[in-house]
Amino acid sequence: MKIAFFFICIVVLQINTVVQEWVHYYGQGQNTVCRSITNDYDKGMVISGMIDGYTYSWIIKTDINGEIIWNKRIGNGNYYCWGENIEKTSDGGKILCGTWQKEDPEFDVFILKLNACGEIEWCKTLYTPGHYELCGKVKQTPEGDYILAANYFETNPFSRTSLFKFNSSGDLLWQQFFPLEYAYYNDDVYDLLVDNDGYVVLTTRYYPNPGTTMPAIERHHLFKTDTAGNLQWDLVYGADNYYYGGPWSLTKSNTGAYYEAGRHLQQNMSESSPAFIKVSAAGNPLYDADVISNVYWGGLSSVDILQDSLLVMVGGYSPDPNTSYDAFFKSDTNGNLRKTKIIQRASGSYWTACQTADSKFIAAGNDVYNNSWRIVVVKVNSNLEYDSLYTQPFTYDSLCPHPIVSDTIDPNCDNVLVSVDEPFKKPETTQLKVYPNPTDKNLTIELPKYLVVTDNSGNIPATTIYHQWSSATLQAIDLQGKTVLQQEVANTGVPLQLDVSRLPAGMYQFRLVYRGKPVAGSKVVVK
Repeated sequence: MKIAFFFICIVVLQINTVVQEWVHYYGQGQNTVCRSITNDYDKGMVISGMIDGYTYSWIIKTDINGEIIWNKRIGNGNYYCWGENIEKTSDGGKILCGTWQKEDPEFDVFILKLNACGEIEWCKTLYTPGHYELCGKVKQTPEGDYILAANYFETNPFSRTSLFKFNSSGDLLWQQFFPLEYAYYNDDVYDLLVDNDGYVVLTTRYYPNPGTTMPAIERHHLFKTDTAGNLQWDLVYGADNYYYGGPWSLTKSNTGAYYEAGRHLQQNMSESSPAFIKVSAAGNPLYDADVISNVYWGGLSSVDILQDSLLVMVGGYSPDPNTSYDAFFKSDTNGNLRKTKIIQRASGSYWTACQTADSKFIAAGNDVYNNSWRIVVVKVNSNLEYDSLYTQPFTYDSLCPHPIVSDTIDPNCDNVLVSVDEPFKKPETTQLKVYPNPTDKNLTIELPKYLVVTDNSGNIPATTIYHQWSSATLQAIDLQGKTVLQQEVANTGVPLQLDVSRLPAGMYQFRLVYRGKPVAGSKVVVK
């Protein structure tokens, strides 16, 4: 069962306020669902979700007090279009990822780059015919690229969690996936955290107890990949100590530790507690804590660092089968609860949130009004009391040279990335071609279109496919294991001509090495 989740954002405010309960509703009577919220560069907020029964993605821009300035629909009403995650970008624009049926009866993931005026700069669809795919999170990296975490994208049906890295123009640089074995299943991406040295992904994975193959039990799964797509570590939390439960949100402290919020499923499998786990910077489990114990049901959808010694979390809990609450929680990093603030009940739960630089917190979710879904947004201060309204005027969308109008956009995503699936369906595109074979003088070498690196060093194997690469190292190794030829080769798209007449007659293993790892090879006989 999924619970609510939240994001982390920052603004700085020093202005006059007036006391008033801070609760807003959006899309009443329009069947709207909220999926993410973020603070904009101008102290406003941006919300993404769905409207009109999931047939449009919906982007809402509000002022600091939550009043709508403009809104945009993505789609045309003839296909499902779910806006999952929106983040602001360094140029004042937005990056949006979602899931739609625009290209395929099954669902595909799309990614849209919007400029500061809410206009589309580029649009890509990750298209794998006949496969169901879901967007998780997308975020901009410090170098200006974009990293996308998603589910499904491989021909192999047992492969689920995937990462995709795009450059600033939307060109796919590399993709990485984590295959499932028969006893492990139901991976879902929940959060993505971008560090300067790489990306930490939070998923759930059903994993069997030690010494067994079935049944697989729900666990928290985290892994970190560096900026080049190399796996740094992965952790299936509770794989050795029978800790069950599902994750939702991830944050990092100034000391480098990761805190992950979710639920702790009790061993009777019928009760769960709002809980968090702590993981070291190197991916080692440190400890876990229940924020509230002895409840019928509970879970945390968000975790954030208020200070190095305090956590602020959002979630829900049921003390008994007939009563439910949504609340903000403040605790120390050991899980000792300091304060609970019961907030406006969201019957569909709170999905997302962000923190402001003045230590205030905004939570957004869904509730039912007149038999229709609507979005509900709540804001509290650092004392977990409803925030005040600001009376000072602000200038919004100053990076756009003209007023932004509310409208509907039906993207023409001509850039359909069918190549996402090509390395799996056409293995010849990942191979090194060397001919004629045998030869006594000249070799023609065709480099692979894609470079594939498989890493089995972690708990779960990771495979990275590089779509963009400039050069690699070509080696020739004799039967004694000696490297008799080595040179850097550029990826120009033109076959390489190589004179091997000086090599002694015999069999050689020609291989291509990328970032220190062999990625393709072929045996050649020199006469």
